Amino acid sequence: MRQVRLLTIVAALAMAAFVFSPTLLARQAAPPAPTGLTYLVAPGGGVLIQWTHTTGTFTHYQIEASYTPGGPAFFVLATSAYAAPGDVRSKLAERLNAFTAAGVGAGTYYVHVKAVNGTVESAPSNEVAVPVSAGCGAPATPTNFTTIVRGTAGFLMWNPGSGGSPTTYVVRASFVPNDPAPSIQLPLATPYLTLAIPPGAYYVTVVAANACGVSTPSAEVLVTAPANTPDRTPDAPAGQRLPQPFVKDLVFQFAAQARSLGYLVPDVACPERPGGPYVDPLEARKVQTNPYINYIVDNLRQIDRRFGYNAKPTRAFVNSIIAGDEIAYHYGSDAPEGSPNVYLVDVLGGHCTGIVNGQGGPDRNTPDYRVFTDEFGRWTSAGRFVP
Repeated sequence: MRQVRLLTIVAALAMAAFVFSPTLLARQAAPPAPTGLTYLVAPGGGVLIQWTHTTGTFTHYQIEASYTPGGPAFFVLATSAYAAPGDVRSKLAERLNAFTAAGVGAGTYYVHVKAVNGTVESAPSNEVAVPVSAGCGAPATPTNFTTIVRGTAGFLMWNPGSGGSPTTYVVRASFVPNDPAPSIQLPLATPYLTLAIPPGAYYVTVVAANACGVSTPSAEVLVTAPANTPDRTPDAPAGQRLPQPFVKDLVFQFAAQARSLGYLVPDVACPERPGGPYVDPLEARKVQTNPYINYIVDNLRQIDRRFGYNAKPTRAFVNSIIAGDEIAYHYGSDAPEGSPNVYLVDVLGGHCTGIVNGQGGPDRNTPDYRVFTDEFGRWTSAGRFVP
């Protein structure tokens, strides 16, 4: 009888552990819906949609399209279809929050996205009507126009609105607000502008253009120099994303300083990993902090505290701390630590492929600035600073 009672207690405890296991509960829980779904349409039926990540646990996304608002889906695609068996890189692609299609037929499609956690789906994101024609469509008004000013150094950036794909932008500045004919007009091929701002106060807007037309102006922003905007760029409206600041020149400037300090020496930029032995010692060295990446991140955080590290997904054979050659910029309005709402940039080319303890070939540890759009990441402070 005593053994029966003991077996009953053990079985009850095992069942409680099964029911209340955080991992199992996380797998069963429906994540919150993705937000901020937007689109761009290019001539020839090219369509790009992107959205802000769910704030919950998810394994992949599901894209659904209908011919009518809120109607039955004729197109359903799980992004897990991107993953090739055993391919780590493509496996990570199923978590990306963007999707591109080519050759889409003319028509208007009503699209939304769901986050999926195993087999459990979230509610749908906002729905967008995506008009596709044989020609091109005029671009929409640029959104989330954002400025960072440090002294007289200015970083201006914005997102394209949902509409036709822009081919050019024009930054328009005036000394008076709401000027219908601004005296300063700067054509650009990129959704950002980095410049030295002459001392003064400027009322700035941006318009988008392509062969089919010109958008209305963005929201007007007052840019003053010399000045200092907040040390952490304020959040975009909930569910939207801040645009990506272009800091290539700064990265190369800081990299030159890091080189003079000896931080680009292979054994310094790719230091020994304590706590071994590891199945792949070289990989273990790559996924930890090092003086070079620390120097780049620390200096960029003087521009905007949204900069941090990429918490590179852990490999099966080594526990990753960070990607030792990449920076991350948190664009979301969610909590930064662990957020997947990030832009990723590789700032160290050939990381760990130089001569390290007799391994590898010629020293290829070189400054780099390469934006990633096909890799999933998460923001982290690596315990070095407060987000």
